[in-house]
Amino acid sequence: MLNLNRLRMLREIANHGTIAAAAAALLMSPSAISQQMAVLEREAGALLLEREGRGVRLTDAGISLVANTERILAEMERAEAGLATHARGIGGRVRISAFPTAARAILVPALATLPEGHPNLHLSMVDLEPEEAMPALKAREIDIALAYEWSLLPSLEDPGIEREKLLSENVYVMLPQDHPLAARESAIAIAELAHDNWIVGRDATSLLDIVTAAALHAGFKPRADIYSMDFNVIIAAVGAGLGVALGPALALTPTPPGIAIRKIADRQLTRLTWTNIRRGSGGAPGISVVLQALRVAAEQAESVLRDSTAQIG
Repeated sequence: MLNLNRLRMLREIANHGTIAAAAAALLMSPSAISQQMAVLEREAGALLLEREGRGVRLTDAGISLVANTERILAEMERAEAGLATHARGIGGRVRISAFPTAARAILVPALATLPEGHPNLHLSMVDLEPEEAMPALKAREIDIALAYEWSLLPSLEDPGIEREKLLSENVYVMLPQDHPLAARESAIAIAELAHDNWIVGRDATSLLDIVTAAALHAGFKPRADIYSMDFNVIIAAVGAGLGVALGPALALTPTPPGIAIRKIADRQLTRLTWTNIRRGSGGAPGISVVLQALRVAAEQAESVLRDSTAQIG
């Protein structure tokens, strides 16, 4: 009989393209993944993976097995959701993650509305960036992940994940108040900042990738010495005159003192926030209730954003 945990490992290899990347996503060692794949191939009675350069590719048998794995996992989530409905109604534990700006503006307000009406629902949250949250969601360490994408970067959809757009927010340029362009009240083109130092996200994160992509579209490679995933740190660094940065509306609400915020003239950038759940798990009563609370909180946050960014030049 095929082992479900090993099937999950094969799915991650298919998604990431290498055993090392799959191992990192699953918090395992590459050698442990390789050993488990050898066992799975014996269970399946077929070769599932072939070496290709520095990575691996799935054989036809492996592709077919991964497709069936997605269906099996989704059906298991639906079965568990159905059992939860019959067993305890709206109760049990729901674990949610969000990146810090969404945790502050959406998740915390949503969680605050739930205990009074659902006393048997145990909620927990952790703030995670998308690069951390999505592997944790698929590994069943959390049940709902709030994650973001940038309009200029490729969309990263996953067949094992159901997602729903929660919020769209504009992205702005942040400048020190004594920057030569800060006195201008109109929008600023990314190309005008080609010679500035940029404050960006860490390596291998979309918070770095979005600045790089925007700059390359404007014809230059950004120079960066300060890397942070915390917009409070990024805003402080801009205010201290250490560089310029891009910031989404949630990070700039309420308007932080000590910096100039301007619209982008040569390109409209947006950050999209999505709720993500394992495919088939949305029928679980607890997850369904939390998702609805998140929708309401996101609508309220969107109204606040409209008011707070209306005067940005």
